[in-house]
Amino acid sequence: MKVKRLTFIPILVGSLLLCGCQTLPVVPHAISCNVNPELLAGKCAAPKPISDTTTYAELVDTLQADRHALQECGIAADTLRQAIKRCNQATEDYNKKIDALNSRK
Repeated sequence: MKVKRLTFIPILVGSLLLCGCQTLPVVPHAISCNVNPELLAGKCAAPKPISDTTTYAELVDTLQADRHALQECGIAADTLRQAIKRCNQATEDYNKKIDALNSRK
């Protein structure tokens, strides 16, 4: 009878240690989305100046170039904004999953 008790004690201690390990938070939160400051500092090109001696053809060319530059800048700004939103959403979803795993007991 004494031998059975001695084999039962290590099994009991091992079970307690395994149960205790499940409550430790092991996974940290995700790092936030850091954006390169150069991307955020980027600005759209200023419109080209129009002088008093500009011909109608030069005026049309200048307006078309300015419109194209504005469209390109808008596309770049929209793309950057969408990428930051997607990154922030993915980080938030990941952190929620981590919190759920860490809260298990």
